[in-house]
Amino acid sequence: MTTTASATSRATTHDAGLLLDPVRLPRASAGAWAGPPEALAAHVRRLGPRPAGGAWLLATIDAAGLTGHGGAHAPTASRWRAAMDDDEPAVRRRPTADATPRRPLTAVANAAESEPLSAKDATLLRQRPHLVLDGLDLMAETLGADRAVLWLHDDDRPTRAAVELALRDRPVGRVPVEVAAAPAHYLSGERSAIARALAGGPVLPLGRPAPEVRTRWPRTVVSNAETLARAALLARGLPPLTGRLLTVLTPAGREVVEVPAGTPADVVLAGAGWREAPQAVLLGGFGGIWAPWHAVATFDEAALRPAGLSAGAGIVAPLPHGACGLAETAAITGYLAAMSAGQCGPCVFGLPALADDVRRLAAGTARRTARLGRPDRLTEDLDLVAGRGGCHHPDGAVRLIRSALSTFADDAHAHSRGRACRVGTFIPVPVVRS
Repeated sequence: MTTTASATSRATTHDAGLLLDPVRLPRASAGAWAGPPEALAAHVRRLGPRPAGGAWLLATIDAAGLTGHGGAHAPTASRWRAAMDDDEPAVRRRPTADATPRRPLTAVANAAESEPLSAKDATLLRQRPHLVLDGLDLMAETLGADRAVLWLHDDDRPTRAAVELALRDRPVGRVPVEVAAAPAHYLSGERSAIARALAGGPVLPLGRPAPEVRTRWPRTVVSNAETLARAALLARGLPPLTGRLLTVLTPAGREVVEVPAGTPADVVLAGAGWREAPQAVLLGGFGGIWAPWHAVATFDEAALRPAGLSAGAGIVAPLPHGACGLAETAAITGYLAAMSAGQCGPCVFGLPALADDVRRLAAGTARRTARLGRPDRLTEDLDLVAGRGGCHHPDGAVRLIRSALSTFADDAHAHSRGRACRVGTFIPVPVVRS
């Protein structure tokens, strides 16, 4: 596709970022936006009309280096191409005369933010729903999809209302966009859980390796809402955005901000109301990684990855001095255990055992088996669970706990010798009702 002069002019004279404004939120709610969502007319005045999707868009997003912003940061063009090629091998081997029809393809915009701290996708959809819907239409047209779905949690009614209002305001794309609501569960936004649900099954992840039944489902390509918004800007000839959306836990609540590339981490926190440097920071949410504060210079993914860190879907949760990282980890691990898929031993037995081990460690009552050089109980349980789950959910808990034992090593040593932790937790963890 040839970039038009008008698109080039907009790229140089207009701020083509993602958010209209940063948003301050309560500690435990979905994204809030005081104003009405941007109307289609204002959206088109800002960016111009949406072009039609096609093979040129794959080349464009590939050249721009667009990666997914749902947490994995995998190349977007590669995932889209894989979905186009993902057909049953037996079908491809048959002669044309005997071949069965191609499996249908479903394009999904994933805005089900399952990490409880995250609010960037809900904020983006409530502010600029047409930008995300443009991206979904472009993906559906580029891949020749038979179905287009915007995937939300069923308790996020304000975001759904903003999307449905936008859909009534815009022309129908190649295929009509459906809005599908999933249970507000930690695993509802996982890619294989979405594919499984849209094929008529439960909203649970597939085991690994995936069962053969998967080849009888419609092909499903899932892209995060922010990723699709970025694709919609690239499709208009605008330059790639180098900043990122972050959900930052503040001393009193949360803030969704768009941070320019290279912004120092302490500047981001100062803007979010932090007057003192924290002792550590949780990056990427409950399935993420603890890091000591001195190890984080910026929240740019390119800077974090070489250090073995990642902000995942853009979640930053600083931990102030005086809080106990082990108590925080115990509360989060308990939540992750309650949110398991319940489909394999590591989820059914391993996660509750890990949650109990971390709780005991934080309480100073950990059971020790360190005689004759054997590792303690928690280390043994981590080794038993790591890499053995039917999906990656247990691995997230293992990663979180291992990083806590490293980041808060002195505290872990003191607690293992019986020191009780008597401070409350700082990071909000949802209450799971049985």
